[in-house]
Amino acid sequence: MLPAYTMPPDAEEVKVMRALVKQTLSKEQVDRLAADIEQACATLEKKGAAHPHERRRMKRTPGY
Repeated sequence: MLPAYTMPPDAEEVKVMRALVKQTLSKEQVDRLAADIEQACATLEKKGAAHPHERRRMKRTPGY
């Protein structure tokens, strides 16, 4: 996963995260990745955003 990106001034509340995958990923691997992302989104929806203490521990740049 790559870091989240902030959007332009008129959409600052929107965050985007992108995932890079190899073209050689099998359908099974893609399905598993999609299921993992769906589960993570459901967990975040239920739990809410990360606590400020958790956010400080997150790595936010590609060169961490």
